[in-house]
Amino acid sequence: MKKIKFLLLFTSILTTVLVSCSSSNETIETQKSSALRIFLNEFKATNNISGKSTANDSNMCFEFVYPLTLSYNNGETVNVSNEADIINLLENETAELYINGIAFPFNLMVSGSTSPVIITDEAAFWDVIIACGMDTYDDYVVSGPCYSFLYPLSFITNDNQTVTVNNEQELLALFQNNNENYIVNFVYPISVNYNNTTIQVNSEYEFEQINNNCINSNCNCPQDVNPVCVNVGGVIIEFTNACLAECAGYTAADFVNCN
Repeated sequence: MKKIKFLLLFTSILTTVLVSCSSSNETIETQKSSALRIFLNEFKATNNISGKSTANDSNMCFEFVYPLTLSYNNGETVNVSNEADIINLLENETAELYINGIAFPFNLMVSGSTSPVIITDEAAFWDVIIACGMDTYDDYVVSGPCYSFLYPLSFITNDNQTVTVNNEQELLALFQNNNENYIVNFVYPISVNYNNTTIQVNSEYEFEQINNNCINSNCNCPQDVNPVCVNVGGVIIEFTNACLAECAGYTAADFVNCN
């Protein structure tokens, strides 16, 4: 279901952003970034950091050019000099204290390129995330989670609008005619039914942990691509394979023609 247009999108990015060639001594301020949290969760998988299962196929198609300035959810900033620093930060994150901000602009080195690319804002960062095919909030919603949302549910879209839905049919219907990266974050707290228990999710960090646990304990599925589809309230949802559909609570009797 995910459409990875890596080369085409990065070609577009490279022609619309500036190549970094200098630095300044201005006061560094950070900005909260949901794209950063998506990247960090993928980074956890690639580096087998606790709280995220090891990825069989990494979607890490770029790396940061250091140094970086990141910030915690309490506003405290931290300077990062190399990849080892990021690993150390992620290994020591908690639900109370986690990284959620970055200073723009920053530089990336795209795989296969010899020129650094400067990312000037959150929208450009999301373009890179999508180009790499990393799991986003859209994927969490439609690709077989091991929990169910309790409604009403509000989230922020890629055009910075806040949308509220009252049931699963309304939520899934939004994806029929929308591009990827429709949801860029939820309006927390949200509540979900997880392992037959209602729990409150207070942040993107806690939401990531729930999805990571889905993969670790409930959805230990193969990576093969053999799509199956189900019809939920008139909305056709495609899963990469039958195992993922069954993890979401569907059976073979629910499968419909994907066309």
